[in-house]
Parts: sequence; C-alpha cells; structure tokens
Amino acid sequence: MWRSYRWRFQITFPASAIGVGPFGTTAHLRCNGRPRPSGRPAVRQAPFRLPRVPTRSARGSSEAIGRKQEGLPLHPGCNPLQVTGDYERAIEQIDQAVKIDPANPLFLAERGVARAANYQFSEAVEDFDHAISLDRSSSVAFLERGSVYARMSEFSRAIEDFDEAIRLYPANARGYMMRGSAYQDTRAYDRAIEDHDQSIKLDPLCPAGFYSRGFAYDLKGQHDRAVVDYNRAIELEPNPGNAFAFFRRAQSYRGKRDYDRAIQDLGQALQLEPRNARALSSRCTARTLAGAFDSALADCNAALQIRPRDAGILDIRAFVHLKKGSLDDALADYEAVLRIDARNAYSLYGRGIIKRRRGDIAGSEADLATAQAIKPNVADYMTMIGLN
Repeated sequence: MWRSYRWRFQITFPASAIGVGPFGTTAHLRCNGRPRPSGRPAVRQAPFRLPRVPTRSARGSSEAIGRKQEGLPLHPGCNPLQVTGDYERAIEQIDQAVKIDPANPLFLAERGVARAANYQFSEAVEDFDHAISLDRSSSVAFLERGSVYARMSEFSRAIEDFDEAIRLYPANARGYMMRGSAYQDTRAYDRAIEDHDQSIKLDPLCPAGFYSRGFAYDLKGQHDRAVVDYNRAIELEPNPGNAFAFFRRAQSYRGKRDYDRAIQDLGQALQLEPRNARALSSRCTARTLAGAFDSALADCNAALQIRPRDAGILDIRAFVHLKKGSLDDALADYEAVLRIDARNAYSLYGRGIIKRRRGDIAGSEADLATAQAIKPNVADYMTMIGLN
C-alpha cells in the first residue's frame, strides 16, 4: 500500500511574497482551513489524492514501486533546508526525489515552492503546471501556483488560481485569505476585506485572518478598524509557545504601531531560534519604525549573514538606510535587490524616492510609475511606513 501524504510545506517565503508588503507577509501567517471547535487544531487538506492501493496501470513493475519508496525519505528531509533559507540545497535534494519518481506531483510541487523562494519564478510555475497536469484535484497546488503568480505581480492569474483552489476546497480559509491579499495588491480593498471576512468565518480562531483583514483596513485608511483586528489577533495568541507564534503576534503589535511590544516578541522568538533570519529582519523593521537605526542595521546585517542573497532582507536594510538618511547605502541595497528581482516594486519605489531627493525628477517618476504598474498598492504601503 502506498503511504498517504499531507502537505508539509512550512517554508518561510522571502519578504516579497504576497500579501502584506516587504516587511511582513501572509505567507508567514497561514490559516489551516476549517473552524476549530474548543481550540482543537484545524484539519489540513491532503494536497494530492494519491491512491492507497495502486491501480493496475499505476502499479507497474516491482522495480518501479521500489523507486517510489526510495524517493519518499527525500521529501521531508529537504524541509529544514527550506526553513533555514538554503534553497539551493533543498532544490538539489528534491531533484533526487523527482528523478526517482518523476510522476509524483507532491515532489514537483515542493520543488516549485523551493524554486519560488529562490526567485526562480518561471521554473516554479513550470513545476506547479506539471504537478497540476498530474492531479487537477488539489486545491493546494493551485494555491501555491497562485502565490507565485502574485509574487510575479501577475495578479489576474493569481486570482484565477485562487478561485480554482476555493472551488476545489470551499472550506479552506487560507484560500480566501490569499485571494484577499491579491486583491489588496491591486487596491481592491473592499473585495479584499470580503475575502478576509470569509476566511475568518471559516476559521474564527486563526489569528492570521484578523491580521490580514486589519492590514487591509490599514491600507484603506481605516486605522481604528485595523487596530480592532490586530487586537483580536493578539488575543487569540496570548501565550505563544514557539518562535513562529511570537513572530506572528509581533506582526500584529507592529500593525498597532506598538513597536516596543513587537520588538519584545521578536526577541522571544530569537531566543528560541537565534538563526531565524525572518525574525531578525522583522525586528530590523520594527526598530527602524521606532527610530533605533543602529540596532536595526545590526539585525539586518545578522539576517544577511544567514541569507546573503535574500532580496526581502536587502530591501529592508535599504529602508533603514533611507530612513536614516544614508542615501548612497540605501541606493546600493536597492540596486542589489533589483539585480535579484528586477520587478520588486518596493525597491523600485525606494530607488525612485532617492532619485527625487537627488534632483533626478525624470528618473524618479519612471521608477515610481514602474513600481505602481507592477504593484498598484505600493504607494499606499510606502506612505503608511513614512516613505512618500
């Protein structure tokens, strides 16, 4: 009998992932999909319907079955590499699994996630296309491909994939949350809030839904309503027991502009996981917003020692330099981001601000226009964090 699988992706996407701008993402804050009575954990959907007993056509030779079983241990083994940001090694390990079992959609989809995290967006889409061609019944594959399209700023395609994911699995709160985040990126804030409402209805005990809706209200300028949602997200996680939960609660404190509490929670996360680059970069952001530029830079530099080519962290460090007034350093970091991800709207916008401050009005307008064409809500976000 074949082993059954559940979706194992715990990957932390780079900060340019869909949803909440460069300094915090709904990719970190996912809902599991079904309401949880009495605080019980939500039930996750199995990503692909692999048969428990192979059919005659699938069974093949005993040698083929052996190859499939040989590939199984490679799948969970790559996960820690993805979490620590060693995406290239993760891809190498998943490549071995794909070679052993090239018709396994789970391996293809996991390689797609790792490739997307490594900014290999076209290759990631190819993997998800192949996985979907092998099994069109999985909402998870459409969700993951949609998230890649959103990172590529192909929002209409992303929304189409989220639509299909929701059709396949209507009880998946995360599907509505991700579609809502894509609507946010296009400045369709009312549509985004409708989706976040539905996500919360499906999973009312998940803090991520409230955080995401709060962020949509923030972008819309309804800050009082945003604070109500951030407070609810915090209430749902009063005693975080792990680094991820501290990180998640810190996002809501930062949304409330309670930077001291955000920094405190991120410090707790880092006590548990000292090499958590995402927690370091998030604390870098919180410290920047609090005006503590030197300690912010120390956090960003530490994060980059762990992930030296992470465009999201480089973008955050550029933000620190820009807020500090170090234009040369900020420009160098923005240029480094754009060499990795030429369509990073936040870095284009930041570079446009630097050009304007230096008197290059034509260059500034070109960068700002390109950034807004890629991500229509980029100006709203940058204004909210004090860059305009």
